[in-house]
Amino acid sequence: MRRLMMALTLTVAALGATAAGFQLKTPTDWKWRTDTPAAVTDAGGTLAADQWYYVGMPPGWHITTKPGVLLYHPAHEGLGNFSVQSQIFLFPGDNQEEYGVFVGGRTLEQGSAEPTYTAFVVRRDGQAAILKRQGGSTTALVDWKANAAVLPHPGGDDAAKNVLKVDVGATDVVFSANEKEIARVPRAEVVTDGALGFRVGKSLNLHVSTLDVTYRLAPVPVKK
Repeated sequence: MRRLMMALTLTVAALGATAAGFQLKTPTDWKWRTDTPAAVTDAGGTLAADQWYYVGMPPGWHITTKPGVLLYHPAHEGLGNFSVQSQIFLFPGDNQEEYGVFVGGRTLEQGSAEPTYTAFVVRRDGQAAILKRQGGSTTALVDWKANAAVLPHPGGDDAAKNVLKVDVGATDVVFSANEKEIARVPRAEVVTDGALGFRVGKSLNLHVSTLDVTYRLAPVPVKK
Protein backbone atom coordinates (compact mmCIF):
# COMPACT_ATOMS: atom_id res chain seq x y z
CA MET A 1 0.00 0.00 0.00
CA ARG A 2 1.33 3.36 -0.96
CA ARG A 3 1.62 6.09 1.60
CA LEU A 4 0.90 9.68 0.75
CA MET A 5 3.90 11.52 2.13
CA MET A 6 4.91 15.14 2.15
CA ALA A 7 8.65 15.71 2.53
CA LEU A 8 9.98 18.97 3.87
CA THR A 9 13.71 19.53 3.58
CA LEU A 10 15.09 22.43 5.58
CA THR A 11 18.13 23.85 3.86
CA VAL A 12 20.00 27.08 4.27
CA ALA A 13 20.21 29.42 1.28
CA ALA A 14 23.51 29.78 -0.49
CA LEU A 15 25.20 32.40 1.64
CA GLY A 16 28.59 32.22 0.02
CA ALA A 17 31.87 31.01 1.46
CA THR A 18 34.95 32.69 2.83
CA ALA A 19 37.01 31.02 0.13
CA ALA A 20 34.93 32.87 -2.46
CA GLY A 21 35.37 36.17 -0.68
CA PHE A 22 32.08 36.16 1.26
CA GLN A 23 31.58 36.13 5.01
CA LEU A 24 29.57 33.21 6.34
CA LYS A 25 26.60 34.48 8.32
CA THR A 26 24.49 33.30 11.24
CA PRO A 27 20.99 32.39 9.93
CA THR A 28 18.52 35.03 11.07
CA ASP A 29 15.45 32.78 10.71
CA TRP A 30 16.60 30.24 13.31
CA LYS A 31 16.26 30.41 17.10
CA TRP A 32 18.34 28.88 19.86
CA ARG A 33 18.61 28.40 23.58
CA THR A 34 22.04 28.07 25.19
CA ASP A 35 22.54 26.20 28.46
CA THR A 36 24.29 29.22 29.93
CA PRO A 37 24.30 32.82 28.65
CA ALA A 38 26.44 33.14 25.53
CA ALA A 39 26.60 35.33 22.43
CA VAL A 40 26.48 33.81 18.98
CA THR A 41 29.16 34.88 16.49
CA ASP A 42 29.90 34.36 12.81
CA ALA A 43 33.55 35.35 13.18
CA GLY A 44 36.09 32.55 13.01
CA GLY A 45 38.97 32.05 15.39
CA THR A 46 39.17 31.28 19.08
CA LEU A 47 35.92 31.49 20.99
CA ALA A 48 35.57 33.01 24.44
CA ALA A 49 33.84 30.99 27.17
CA ASP A 50 30.64 33.02 26.64
CA GLN A 51 30.59 32.70 22.84
CA TRP A 52 29.51 30.09 20.31
CA TYR A 53 29.73 29.90 16.52
CA TYR A 54 26.82 29.23 14.16
CA VAL A 55 26.77 29.93 10.41
CA GLY A 56 25.08 28.76 7.24
CA MET A 57 27.69 26.78 5.32
CA PRO A 58 26.03 25.08 2.33
CA PRO A 59 25.17 22.33 2.36
CA GLY A 60 23.89 22.89 5.86
CA TRP A 61 25.21 24.60 8.95
CA HIS A 62 28.43 24.69 10.97
CA ILE A 63 28.20 24.79 14.76
CA THR A 64 30.96 25.19 17.33
CA THR A 65 29.85 25.40 20.95
CA LYS A 66 31.19 26.55 24.26
CA PRO A 67 27.98 26.06 26.29
CA GLY A 68 25.50 23.50 25.00
CA VAL A 69 22.67 24.69 22.76
CA LEU A 70 19.28 23.81 21.27
CA LEU A 71 18.71 25.04 17.70
CA TYR A 72 15.32 25.11 15.97
CA HIS A 73 13.40 26.82 13.16
CA PRO A 74 10.21 28.42 14.56
CA ALA A 75 8.22 27.90 11.34
CA HIS A 76 8.48 24.10 11.48
CA GLU A 77 7.46 21.54 14.05
CA GLY A 78 6.59 17.90 14.44
CA LEU A 79 2.90 17.00 14.68
CA GLY A 80 1.10 13.68 14.46
CA ASN A 81 3.03 10.93 12.69
CA PHE A 82 6.30 12.20 11.27
CA SER A 83 10.03 11.54 11.04
CA VAL A 84 13.07 13.76 11.35
CA GLN A 85 16.50 12.80 10.03
CA SER A 86 19.85 14.58 10.03
CA GLN A 87 23.35 13.88 8.74
CA ILE A 88 25.98 15.20 11.16
CA PHE A 89 29.77 15.30 10.91
CA LEU A 90 31.71 15.45 14.20
CA PHE A 91 35.20 16.96 14.04
CA PRO A 92 38.23 16.10 16.23
CA GLY A 93 38.13 16.87 19.94
CA ASP A 94 38.50 15.32 23.37
CA ASN A 95 35.19 15.47 25.22
CA GLN A 96 32.24 13.09 25.28
CA GLU A 97 29.39 15.60 25.05
CA GLU A 98 26.18 14.69 23.24
CA TYR A 99 25.00 15.76 19.80
CA GLY A 100 21.96 14.87 17.72
CA VAL A 101 18.34 15.85 17.09
CA PHE A 102 15.36 16.65 19.31
CA VAL A 103 11.57 16.62 18.97
CA GLY A 104 8.71 17.75 21.19
CA GLY A 105 10.29 21.11 22.01
CA ARG A 106 8.25 23.47 24.18
CA THR A 107 9.06 26.72 26.06
CA LEU A 108 12.45 26.87 24.35
CA GLU A 109 12.90 30.65 24.24
CA GLN A 110 15.96 31.93 26.07
CA GLY A 111 14.93 33.10 29.52
CA SER A 112 11.59 31.28 29.52
CA ALA A 113 10.59 28.48 31.87
CA GLU A 114 12.52 25.23 31.79
CA PRO A 115 12.37 23.66 28.31
CA THR A 116 10.70 20.38 27.39
CA TYR A 117 12.06 18.14 24.64
CA THR A 118 13.12 14.60 23.75
CA ALA A 119 16.63 14.27 22.31
CA PHE A 120 18.18 11.40 20.38
CA VAL A 121 21.91 11.91 20.84
CA VAL A 122 25.24 10.17 20.35
CA ARG A 123 28.78 10.73 21.59
CA ARG A 124 32.32 10.61 20.31
CA ASP A 125 32.85 7.17 21.88
CA GLY A 126 30.03 5.57 19.86
CA GLN A 127 27.42 5.54 22.62
CA ALA A 128 23.81 6.62 22.12
CA ALA A 129 20.99 7.72 24.43
CA ILE A 130 17.44 9.04 24.38
CA LEU A 131 17.06 11.87 26.87
CA LYS A 132 13.85 13.47 28.13
CA ARG A 133 14.11 17.02 29.42
CA GLN A 134 11.16 18.24 31.48
CA GLY A 135 10.57 20.33 34.56
CA GLY A 136 14.21 21.32 34.98
CA SER A 137 15.54 17.75 35.02
CA THR A 138 16.82 15.30 32.43
CA THR A 139 15.97 11.61 32.55
CA ALA A 140 17.10 8.81 30.25
CA LEU A 141 14.34 7.01 28.36
CA VAL A 142 17.21 4.88 27.07
CA ASP A 143 20.49 5.32 28.95
CA TRP A 144 23.92 5.73 27.39
CA LYS A 145 25.13 2.53 25.77
CA ALA A 146 27.58 1.61 23.03
CA ASN A 147 25.93 0.55 19.79
CA ALA A 148 27.54 -0.81 16.64
CA ALA A 149 25.22 1.34 14.53
CA VAL A 150 26.85 4.54 15.82
CA LEU A 151 30.15 5.53 14.23
CA PRO A 152 32.61 6.69 16.92
CA HIS A 153 35.16 9.36 16.13
CA PRO A 154 38.28 7.58 14.84
CA GLY A 155 40.73 10.14 16.18
CA GLY A 156 43.17 12.07 14.06
CA ASP A 157 41.98 14.72 11.62
CA ASP A 158 39.03 12.85 10.14
CA ALA A 159 35.36 13.56 10.86
CA ALA A 160 32.83 10.97 12.00
CA LYS A 161 29.55 10.94 10.06
CA ASN A 162 26.32 9.74 11.65
CA VAL A 163 22.82 9.88 10.19
CA LEU A 164 20.28 10.04 13.03
CA LYS A 165 16.54 9.50 12.62
CA VAL A 166 13.50 9.74 14.89
CA ASP A 167 10.42 8.06 13.39
CA VAL A 168 7.20 8.93 15.24
CA GLY A 169 4.42 6.43 14.56
CA ALA A 170 0.95 5.85 15.94
CA THR A 171 2.10 3.54 18.73
CA ASP A 172 5.92 3.64 18.85
CA VAL A 173 8.79 6.04 18.34
CA VAL A 174 11.76 4.41 16.60
CA PHE A 175 15.27 5.83 16.96
CA SER A 176 17.81 4.83 14.30
CA ALA A 177 21.45 5.55 13.46
CA ASN A 178 22.79 4.99 9.97
CA GLU A 179 19.60 3.11 8.99
CA LYS A 180 19.85 0.68 11.92
CA GLU A 181 17.36 0.70 14.78
CA ILE A 182 18.80 1.76 18.13
CA ALA A 183 15.67 1.68 20.26
CA ARG A 184 11.88 1.59 20.13
CA VAL A 185 9.88 3.41 22.80
CA PRO A 186 6.08 3.51 23.26
CA ARG A 187 4.78 6.80 21.96
CA ALA A 188 2.90 7.41 25.20
CA GLU A 189 6.27 7.75 26.97
CA VAL A 190 7.74 10.30 24.54
CA VAL A 191 6.93 13.99 24.08
CA THR A 192 6.93 14.35 20.28
CA ASP A 193 4.65 17.23 19.20
CA GLY A 194 6.42 20.58 19.17
CA ALA A 195 9.58 22.22 17.91
CA LEU A 196 12.35 20.11 16.42
CA GLY A 197 16.00 20.70 15.65
CA PHE A 198 19.48 20.03 16.97
CA ARG A 199 20.85 19.36 20.43
CA VAL A 200 24.59 20.06 20.71
CA GLY A 201 26.52 19.68 23.97
CA LYS A 202 29.31 21.94 25.16
CA SER A 203 32.68 22.37 23.43
CA LEU A 204 31.84 20.48 20.24
CA ASN A 205 32.71 21.27 16.63
CA LEU A 206 30.43 19.79 13.99
CA HIS A 207 28.78 20.29 10.60
CA VAL A 208 25.15 19.42 9.92
CA SER A 209 24.50 18.83 6.22
CA THR A 210 20.78 17.93 6.30
CA LEU A 211 17.63 18.20 8.37
CA ASP A 212 14.77 16.34 6.66
CA VAL A 213 11.25 16.23 8.07
CA THR A 214 8.59 13.91 6.62
CA TYR A 215 4.90 14.04 7.56
CA ARG A 216 2.74 10.95 6.99
CA LEU A 217 -0.65 12.04 5.76
CA ALA A 218 -2.21 8.61 5.15
CA PRO A 219 -3.08 6.16 7.95
CA VAL A 220 -0.71 3.26 8.49
CA PRO A 221 -2.26 -0.23 8.36
CA VAL A 222 -2.52 -1.91 11.76
CA LYS A 223 -2.16 -5.69 12.02
CA LYS A 224 -4.98 -7.39 13.90
